[in-house]
Amino acid sequence: MEDRAPPGAADGRPDPAAAAMDDLRFSRIPLMERPASASAADRALSHAATALRHTRAQLLRIGRINDLAGPLPQAAALVRAAARAVRAAGEGVRDGGPVPGTDPIETAIADFETVRTTPFHPDGGHRPGPAPAAGSGRIGPYRTTDPAEAAAAARLGLGSIALEAAEGARFLTLAVRISRRAPLPPDPTPPAERPGPFWYGHEPALRLWWARFLANLTPRSVYFQNAVRTAVALAAARLVVGGLDLTHGFWVLLATLTLMRTTAADTGMALRPALTGTLCGAAATAAMLMLVGDRPLFYAVALPVTMLTAFTVGPVLGLAWAQGTFTVVVAMVFAQLAPASWKLAEARLLDVATGAAVGILTGLCAWPLGGGRELRRRAAELLADSAAALHETVAVLTGGPAAGRAVRRARRSAVLAEATYAQFRSEHHTAPPGTPDWQAALLTGQHTVRGAEQLLARIAPHSLAGWPDTAGALVRDADTAAAAFRQEGAALRAGPDTPVPPDPLLTEARAALLDERVMAARLPPAPAALHAVDTAVWLVGLVDDLAAVPAAKAPADGTVSPPAPAPGRPDVPPDGTGPPRPPR
Repeated sequence: MEDRAPPGAADGRPDPAAAAMDDLRFSRIPLMERPASASAADRALSHAATALRHTRAQLLRIGRINDLAGPLPQAAALVRAAARAVRAAGEGVRDGGPVPGTDPIETAIADFETVRTTPFHPDGGHRPGPAPAAGSGRIGPYRTTDPAEAAAAARLGLGSIALEAAEGARFLTLAVRISRRAPLPPDPTPPAERPGPFWYGHEPALRLWWARFLANLTPRSVYFQNAVRTAVALAAARLVVGGLDLTHGFWVLLATLTLMRTTAADTGMALRPALTGTLCGAAATAAMLMLVGDRPLFYAVALPVTMLTAFTVGPVLGLAWAQGTFTVVVAMVFAQLAPASWKLAEARLLDVATGAAVGILTGLCAWPLGGGRELRRRAAELLADSAAALHETVAVLTGGPAAGRAVRRARRSAVLAEATYAQFRSEHHTAPPGTPDWQAALLTGQHTVRGAEQLLARIAPHSLAGWPDTAGALVRDADTAAAAFRQEGAALRAGPDTPVPPDPLLTEARAALLDERVMAARLPPAPAALHAVDTAVWLVGLVDDLAAVPAAKAPADGTVSPPAPAPGRPDVPPDGTGPPRPPR
C-alpha cells in the first residue's frame, strides 16, 4: 500500500480534475474576480477551494491502494457519500443552484465511525495477503512478516484516509453554505481552540473587516507595506508639487497613485507605456485646443463620448491607451471651466512624468521586491508555525499539556501567507530553476491547520494516554515530522543561493508513521487504536505535502511568470510559457 498522492490520474490517463484544480490557482483567476476580500462569502470560497484540494488528495491516495488492503465496504460507502457531497457542493456554488445540506455526509461519517472496528478482524473469507519479500522483513511498506497483520494495517489506513476525505467533503459543504449565506450549525470546535475554522460565518461584515485590519497591522503584511508605500509616495509627490509650484498639481498625485506598482520593476515597466500614451494624448490635446479654440459647447457635447471611450478602451488595450485617452478627457473638462491653450497639454505631460518619477523612487526605497521576498519569509514562518501546531496537536491527544495557541498562530500565518501569495502572483517575477512550489507550501500549512482542527474536534484530549507505547511512538514521529517542517522552513528563509542537502527526515518520518499502523493493528479493537491511525495518516499526508515544496519545475532561465489575465482577456497565458503544472 502506497500513500503518496500522484500528481495526476492514478492510471496515467489524462485527469480532467487535475486541470480543473489547476484553474483554482490564484494565478489563473482574474485579479478582480479573486475571492480575496474580508467578506464571509469570499473567505468561504477560498476555504472551499482548499477543502476541495484536500479532498481530492485523499481520494487519490485511496486510488493508489493495491490489493494489500482488500475490500472494505464501509469505506467504499463513505467515499461514495463524500463524492455525492462534493457534487452537491459544486451545484451549490453555481448561481441559482440548490444549497447543499450537511446531514447526508454527517450521517455517513457517523455510520462509518460506528462500524470502524471491522478492519481489525477481516472475515474468514478474506483472501490471503502477499508474502514478505525475501530478506526484507516487510510486506509492502509495512515492517512485518505477517500477511494478516499487514492487511489489517492497510485496512486501518484505508479507513482513516476515507474518513479524512469525507471530513474534507463536509468542510467543503459548510464553506459553500456560508458562501450562499445559509444557516450554519453550532461551532463544534472545543472552547480552548476557538475561534474555529468557520468563525466568520457567525460574524457581521463590520467585524470581519476589523479582524482583517488587525490581522494585517504588522510590518510583515503586504497590505501594510502597500499602504505605507502609497502614503509615502503621495506625501513626497505633494512636497514636489509645492516645491516646484506645478500647475494642476493634483495630476502629479494622480499619476503617482495610478502608475506605482507593488514592485519597483513593475513600476518601471509601466513607465514607458504611460509616458508614451500621455505624450500622444498631449499631442492630440494640443491640436484639439488650437483647432477648436474657446468653444465650451463643443467640449460639453464631445466629453461624454470621449469619456466612455477612454474608460472602455483603456482597460482593454493597455496602459498607453488609458493614459492617452484620459489626457484628452481632462483637457475637455478644463476647457469648459476656463479658456485653455496648448500649454495645458504641456502641463499634463510634465505632471505625469513628475508623478511617475516620484513613484519609481518611492518603489526603490520601500520594499522594492514587493511580495517576492516577503513570500519567502511568510512561507518559512508558516512551516515553522505548522510544525508547532502538529507537535501540539499530537501532544494533546497523547496525554501532553492542554492545547495552547499553536494552531491559532498557524491559522493566522496561513492567512498572511495567502495574502502575500495573492500579491506575488499579481506581479512579474523571474522563476529560476529550483524555485519552490509556493502553493504547495501554502497547502501544507492549510492542511496542517485543517487536520489539527478536525482531530481536536473529533478526538477527546488524552485519548491515547492509555496506550503508552503507541502514544510515545506518535510523539517521536511527530517530533521528526516537525523537525522536517522547520528544516524546510529554514531552507526557504535562507534563499535560493544557499545549497540545501536532501532532507532525510521526510523519509524517516514517513517510514516510522507507516509502522505505527502495524502497531495499532496489534491493539484490541478500541477507539484509541483508530485514533492513533487517524493521527498517523494525517501526519503521513503532511509529510507528503511537505515533500512537494522544494520540487517545483520552474520555467527556463530568463522567462518571466506574468500576473493573471485581466478581465475579458482569457487568451493570455496566466502562468507563463509551457503547459500548466499539476496541482500539489
